[in-house]
Amino acid sequence: MTADNISSITEELIEKSLLNIKNRSNNFHIIPPIIGIILSDQFGNTIMVSEYKSNGKENYNPIKKYLSEDDANLIDIDLISMYFSSFKMFAGETNIKNLSHLEIHGSNIKVQIYFKFEDFIIIIFLNSHTILDSNEKSMIINYFEDIFSKFGESLKNYNSLESKETIHKVAKKGTAFLKTLNKKFLQRHNQMYLNNYEHVERLSKKILPVIHNEINEYFKNIEEDLLYNLNREIDNKIQDIIFQSLSKSEP
Repeated sequence: MTADNISSITEELIEKSLLNIKNRSNNFHIIPPIIGIILSDQFGNTIMVSEYKSNGKENYNPIKKYLSEDDANLIDIDLISMYFSSFKMFAGETNIKNLSHLEIHGSNIKVQIYFKFEDFIIIIFLNSHTILDSNEKSMIINYFEDIFSKFGESLKNYNSLESKETIHKVAKKGTAFLKTLNKKFLQRHNQMYLNNYEHVERLSKKILPVIHNEINEYFKNIEEDLLYNLNREIDNKIQDIIFQSLSKSEP
């Protein structure tokens, strides 16, 4: 095995470890980036539910499991859409004009509700650390616009037997769509994290030696162990600041 091969393997292991730590810190191993989507009519009647299902090591739960810590009292999915549809009714009765979407944040999950369609409401459940970029948001909106153009009448008449069969098929396609969406999100998220890490490494190599020289010059009489610990502490804080600054620039 050559030195280049060893270097490449080492780099891959480091990247894998970094991504594992990052994804666990975001709870992506417990809660997927995009948990699921509920489609309802304007009155909050649930038409269709699509939920992300993983074939990997993760054991992800359905939407309502994340909304209840008591397995014996799982909230009814129909009540969820009715509750969120009430926000649009409230906006209509007050002076909130042209309410197109709403976002509710929690420490574990967050919800994005889109009211922009004439006949339907889209309710998206996300991991609280998930930040969809403009392309991912467009993917979701375009996906449903396509669904509405093809199956709009069936969705409006969701109680008929024929419509239920169609909606069941559309919901299964929605599960496949969520799998693709989660995969694309994690690819982008992971690549951005690694890029930021590389930026931190490059900047640190330029900045930290200058700081070390100044510290070593200023604290000539301090014990070597204390000086080493001081430098290490400063290194960590500076790297954290750089990383946070880069992360804030993410979409």
